[in-house]
This record gives sequence, C-alpha cells and structure tokens, in this order.
Amino acid sequence: MKYSKTDRYPVCKSSELVDDTMMKVSIDMVDILVGRRNGKLFACDNSCPHKGASLSKGCFNGDRVVCYMHGYEYNVFTGKLENMKSWKKEDTWVEQDMEWRKSGDLILYSVSEEDGTVYVALK
Repeated sequence: MKYSKTDRYPVCKSSELVDDTMMKVSIDMVDILVGRRNGKLFACDNSCPHKGASLSKGCFNGDRVVCYMHGYEYNVFTGKLENMKSWKKEDTWVEQDMEWRKSGDLILYSVSEEDGTVYVALK
C-alpha cells in the first residue's frame, strides 16, 4: 500500500513504548526516533542535525536527547538545540574550525496514540 505524506503510519504498539524510552522506526526509508518522555510522546528525525549520527543510540537528559557521538542535546518536544558539549584542550580530539560546531534543529513529526497504537505522520 502506498501512503501519502499526510497519512499516519502505525509505528508500534503503545505497550512497546513505555515511559522514558525511545526507538528507531523506518517509514518510507526515513529513520524516525519515536519515544515517550515523562508520559508525553515525541517523534523526530533519527539523524542528528550536527553530523548525522543516530540519535537512537543516545540517552535522555531531561527533555533532551543527547547524541552519543558529540554530546549535542536537542529538546525532543521543541526540536531546539539546547546544549553543546564544551570542548576543552584536554579532550581526546579537537574540532577543525568553528564551522564544525554548527547545528540545525531537529525535524519534528506529528505523533499520536489511538486504540493502543502509536502513529507518526511525516508532514
């Protein structure tokens, strides 16, 4: 069955997404991070806006998902970059220039729950 971008896609059972968890799902070859934080659902692109790492390998810090690769923290409800790891000379590696630190915000998706199923819409 072919979906349009306005369709809702069933991504998992509600029982699979307990509080303070997240999982990667694929919809039309797009990797989505879907989760539940403090009882509230979220869905965003699984690719970190900084350098493309998989956010599903990260962890929570408050309402933020922390990218495992460089420590950038994005709010899962607003999509905003809220914290960047502070780089010190003692770190094991040093970025090449200030352009390297730049990052956009998360791409958010509409997420809903109905009759024991979690749905995500790409638009």
